[in-house]
Amino acid sequence: MLKVDIGGIRGGSENILQGQSLDYFVAMRFVRSSNQSKFTILLLSLVMSLSNCTLMFPVMAPFSDLPEPTGPYSVATHSSTWTDSSRDETFTEENDFRRLVVQTWFPIEKQADLPTLPYIDNPELRLPALAEQLRLPLSLISHFGEVKTHSTALPGDHKLEQKFPVILFSHGLSGMRFQNTALIEELVSYGYVVFAADHSYGANITIFDDGETAEYRAGKRRALNAAFLNTIDLSQIDILVRDLSYIIDVIKASRSDSFLGGLPMDKNRIGVMGHSLGGAVAISSMAADSRVGVAMVLDGWYAPIPDSVITMGINRPIFHLGQKQWSDPGNYERMDEMLSHSSGPTYKMLVPGTLHTDFTDMPLFTRFSLFIGYTRVQNPIWLNDLIRVNTRGFFDVYLKDYPETEMKELILSQRDVSSYIFTPHLP
Repeated sequence: MLKVDIGGIRGGSENILQGQSLDYFVAMRFVRSSNQSKFTILLLSLVMSLSNCTLMFPVMAPFSDLPEPTGPYSVATHSSTWTDSSRDETFTEENDFRRLVVQTWFPIEKQADLPTLPYIDNPELRLPALAEQLRLPLSLISHFGEVKTHSTALPGDHKLEQKFPVILFSHGLSGMRFQNTALIEELVSYGYVVFAADHSYGANITIFDDGETAEYRAGKRRALNAAFLNTIDLSQIDILVRDLSYIIDVIKASRSDSFLGGLPMDKNRIGVMGHSLGGAVAISSMAADSRVGVAMVLDGWYAPIPDSVITMGINRPIFHLGQKQWSDPGNYERMDEMLSHSSGPTYKMLVPGTLHTDFTDMPLFTRFSLFIGYTRVQNPIWLNDLIRVNTRGFFDVYLKDYPETEMKELILSQRDVSSYIFTPHLP
C-alpha cells in the first residue's frame, strides 16, 4: 500500500475505515492538515472542477518517463499468469486455485534503440482502478498510459551466458508489481534477474492472461476495530509469504528448455525486497524460507511481522531504507527491536523530508504528486539515486560476494541521511 502520514489515523495503517479505502484518507490528507497551504486546497478544487477537461491535465500534471538505468546491460521483461495448484484461493468463494501475474525482468546484451514497453499494462482496466484508489478523476491520469519504461519485450538473440542472482519483489497493500520499476531496471542493468507478482486481491488490480481480473479485497476482510489499526489478519502475511515461496519453487524446478530455464539466473543466490507490507513479507519470507539469503526493505511496515520473528531476529543480512519517522513511532520501535536481536549484518538508513510513497516510482513521474500531498521529497532524482546505489551495493555484497567493507563505506558515506550499522551480539 502507498502510505503517507495521515492525521488522526494511528500508524498510517494499511487498512480501511468503515468500508472506505485508506487511500480516501490519503487523498483527503491535505484538507485535514494544518500545515497544508491554501494553494494546494485551491489546486485540488480546481482539479475536481475541471474533471472533464481531459486536454488540460497533460499540461497541468505532465508525466515523465522513468530515469534510465545506468548499468552495462539492457533490460528485457515478460509477464504471465502462474497457477499454484497446491493452494486454494482464500479471497474467493469459488473452488479455485491461487493465481498470480508474475513479471520477470532480466539482463540482455547492451543494445541501443530497443523498443520499450509502457509503464502501465492494460490501461483500459488498470487506470480506472488506479484513479479510484487515488480518489482522482480518471481524466487527470489518463495520459499516465503514455509513460514508457526502459524494458523491452524483444530480447532476440541478445541473451547472456553468465548467471546472475535472483531478486523477488513484494508490493504493499493495493500496490502493483511494477511500482518500483526504476529500481528494478537499475538492478537488472547491473546483472540481476528480478521477479515480482501482483499479489492477487492484495494488489490494486490483477489482470490475468485470460482477461479475468482480481480487484483489491485484502483490506476488506473484516471491519474496523482497535487492533486493526496496528496489524492485519496474519493469515494474509502467510498468503503473501507463500506467494514468494511458490515463485522460488517454480524457479528452482524450471527446465532448461523452458522460458524460465533459459534465463541467465543463478538459482542458488536469492534475495527479496519489498515496500511497506511487502517489506514485512520480505522479512517474514527470509525467516520462513532458508533459500532466501538477504532482504532489502523499503519503508517497511513491521506490525504484521510475527512476534516470534521480532523477538528472535534474523540471522541473514537486512537493510531498511525509509522515511525518517512514521506517524506511529511504534513501527520503528518494533523494527529496532528486531534488528537488535538479529545476528546477521543489519543496516538502517532514514531519509528526512520523505513520505511512504517517495520510496516507489510515484515522485519520479510528476511534480503534481508533491503539490497535492501524495509525495514530499523535493528532489526525487536525488532520492532515486540514493535508493538505487544503496540497494545495488547491498545486493552486490551479499549476493555477489563483494567485500563487506564496501557496504559499510557506502552507507556511511551518504549525506543528508541518518545511517546505522547494527553490530550483532556475540555469545
